[in-house]
Amino acid sequence: MQISTKKSALVVPQTFANDFGKGGLNFAHGVVRSEGDPVYFSHMRKGKPLLNAALQASLLDAEPAKLAGKWLYLGGVYNHFGHFVAESIHRAWAWRQYGQDCCGVVMLPKLKRFQTRYRMPDYAKDLLGLFGLEERHLHFVTELTEVEELLIPEPGSQLFLLPSEEYIRFLASLDLPRHLAAQPLPEGFTPKVMVSRQHYRLYGAIAGLGALEQRLAQEGYFIFCPEQYPVATQLKVYLQAERLIFEEGSALHLLELLAEIKAEVLVIERRLNAKASPFDSVLAMRAPHYRKYSQAVALPPLSTAKFAGANTLSVLDLTALAEFLVQHGFASPALLQGFTWQPQAKNDVLDYLLVRSNPPAPGFDGCVLGYLQSVQEIFKNLAEK
Repeated sequence: MQISTKKSALVVPQTFANDFGKGGLNFAHGVVRSEGDPVYFSHMRKGKPLLNAALQASLLDAEPAKLAGKWLYLGGVYNHFGHFVAESIHRAWAWRQYGQDCCGVVMLPKLKRFQTRYRMPDYAKDLLGLFGLEERHLHFVTELTEVEELLIPEPGSQLFLLPSEEYIRFLASLDLPRHLAAQPLPEGFTPKVMVSRQHYRLYGAIAGLGALEQRLAQEGYFIFCPEQYPVATQLKVYLQAERLIFEEGSALHLLELLAEIKAEVLVIERRLNAKASPFDSVLAMRAPHYRKYSQAVALPPLSTAKFAGANTLSVLDLTALAEFLVQHGFASPALLQGFTWQPQAKNDVLDYLLVRSNPPAPGFDGCVLGYLQSVQEIFKNLAEK
């Protein structure tokens, strides 16, 4: 993996109006490039830099702050668990080799409106700790800054792109199984794990899946809500599991820290015909026993807000999913006996509508009719099967 050195490096921070969460055409943060500098001075996705050069240039008029010494660049901080794993830590591989010669690492957080100081969440500190970084090593840049000497490593992994074999070898060298050997497993753990979004049912999930989770619990599955546990516990669960069923969500990104996943992995996708799943690139090289179930239909969003479609409720035929689980050895035929799920799904559909109506989401009134018509059509089609 490559690393570059730049003297008097000009670092552009994220701003409230730009960068993460504002769409790919509004990225300005990163290290300002001169002719011949690598593209990975900018944020990278799918092998390409995300940079609006004109926007970045418009932010260079201010007198930069000065940061003396030699530093290692880690890039932008995404204020979201899954994206933080996928997009904010994969330059940290360089700390082991170069950290002893550096004052610390430079990170570019996104301040919220009226926020004057960034406070990194505990999960982010825990994740960086796996690379040997402590809080005292972190320097947050929130204004245009000139760094005396900056080491800029390329990210070992990028969203929608397979990690390099060299990066997989680096992850293996972290030896997380040994590192986490003394980490206790959650009470009730079994090697069969259903990773649940039950607490996010109204914020991007599959309607009625709770009914299937109850039946899987009867089959001996540990219903795991990862947001209730520290990062180390989550990793220990995934390392010790023999079967892992995920409802598609941010929890999957934590698997990016593993060099190998020995468990059988099933991902239940939430959106039919969605853009290419970022989890294919996460799992393809790590999990030889990986399959996915892609039959969900997303209901229309109940808002005109940007990215509202990412958090829509989805519906799929859970009887067909249960049959798939039995067919592929994730459950016994007993799973199907007396299994009903539509009442739970209809409750979720109604709850989702009610949550978005009070107070109304942007554009709610104009979206309700299409939402209800889609619900009616989906359940009518299911009844005709």
